[in-house]
Amino acid sequence: MDSDKKQIVSFLVFAFVILTVVFIVLLHRTSKNEQAAAEKSDQVGKSEEQKPAEQPKQQKPAVKTSPETSPKPSETADEKHRKNAEMRENEETVGDATPESTPSEPQKEAEDIESAEIAGGVDVEVVKDKDATADSEGFLHGKILPKKGIEEALLKVPGLQLKHAMEISNAIRYDVDLTQIKAGEDFKVKFDKEGNVEEFVYYPDIVTFHILKRDPVEKKLKYTAKILPTERRFRIIEGRIDSTLNESLVKRDDVTRNIRAVTVGILECIVSFSTDARKGDEYRILVEDRYYKGEMVPGSKVLYASYRGKQAGFSEAFRYEDEDPKSAFNAHYTDKGKALIPSAMRLPLDTIRVTSPFGVRRHPITGKMVTHHGVDYGAPVGTPVYAVAPGKVIEVKQTPLGGKQVTINHADNTKTYYLHLSAFNVSVGTAVSARQRIASVGNTGRSTGPHLHLGIKDPKGNWLNPLKVKMIATPQLDSKRMPRFKNQMKEILSLLENTAQYQEWVRKYDEGPQPGDFYQQYK
Repeated sequence: MDSDKKQIVSFLVFAFVILTVVFIVLLHRTSKNEQAAAEKSDQVGKSEEQKPAEQPKQQKPAVKTSPETSPKPSETADEKHRKNAEMRENEETVGDATPESTPSEPQKEAEDIESAEIAGGVDVEVVKDKDATADSEGFLHGKILPKKGIEEALLKVPGLQLKHAMEISNAIRYDVDLTQIKAGEDFKVKFDKEGNVEEFVYYPDIVTFHILKRDPVEKKLKYTAKILPTERRFRIIEGRIDSTLNESLVKRDDVTRNIRAVTVGILECIVSFSTDARKGDEYRILVEDRYYKGEMVPGSKVLYASYRGKQAGFSEAFRYEDEDPKSAFNAHYTDKGKALIPSAMRLPLDTIRVTSPFGVRRHPITGKMVTHHGVDYGAPVGTPVYAVAPGKVIEVKQTPLGGKQVTINHADNTKTYYLHLSAFNVSVGTAVSARQRIASVGNTGRSTGPHLHLGIKDPKGNWLNPLKVKMIATPQLDSKRMPRFKNQMKEILSLLENTAQYQEWVRKYDEGPQPGDFYQQYK
């Protein structure tokens, strides 16, 4: 009996072994057949790629490169160079000609009229500084990059990720005009133990500090500003025209590019240089400079400009300033209060604070590189929004991304778009005049905070950069502001006289010893 049981067990074990061997053999053959089929398929694919006449080659998808990852191994050096060249070209042409949308997305404008993702999804490649070390206070230092936004400059800082850059830019954009940042300006950032941004400081000059600090309760970055006291000094720049006003100013060492641009822009509005300018005509400019501990702070201000010519006669212009330094009325006017850009569009708000400029930028919510089709102005909810020119309202609607929106068609078929509104003051078909209130600033749609998005399309349907379109608050100062302007004109004329006397005293001082009480005039 035991012998029979042993024979049965031996038979079962033998059968099991046989079945296992058979199974392994079959599995091996199946795998080998599949491999052969795959190799044959690859060969067929290669042969088909070598025959473009029989079947067109399929376009490869673009390789997306993020700031914190290197290109994939399959991307060649030539492809990488080409992509970088395309990005540089896009940056250099910002504000001149930007596509409304990608060709593959004809409905993109209907979805997001503000911006369009850059074709191919190519991102900006940022090489971080490897050798940067923190200072004694724990700050890492950086500089604003040429032709790039603040986010790209931040991404060069070791350890700073895209989420950090977006948090900083979104926290500061409502208090700092990001269109005014310049290449070479300084900033610094400090991280806490958890790797979050603890403090950020942007200091464009030696007296101005824009500071973000993380609030321990709200856990958010909060903005404060620190501006050191400066000494105001005044100087007169005057001379004779030997060719053109611009060329005469270019030759002077005491005239910056900004002073020259402002002066020429002012006087072109009141002097016909093409017909009335003559050699020997005279110009005069009063400039206000700021000094801190003996060092001049960038950003000199033109307070007054005049032109006297044989044919042109005498013309002069004065700078007016409201109490709010960001007021849209801060500009140059004639002594009658007439603005010196009479044919310009009007600004859409009384206070101008640009939070996002026109052109290529990182979207403040998605973080993707996009072409921004307008300009964002930060302002509290409820702030009046004005039409920038006469026209007819053709759209009053609400969209998921743009929020409440008004569109106006103007006489030359230029269209203006006002987005993220909180309330409407007009309806479709309403005829509006320049500076007529059409709505209120809001925070509707896809938005990081209350602001107005202004977009402008020319008659051909191309997006224009509103910052390059001449805009003023009003062609004529109203009765409310004229008394203040007249007082400022008196102060400017007094400064002009006193500065002229002082510069004459300095000239004589440099000539040598002077008689009498000469040296007592300016101790």
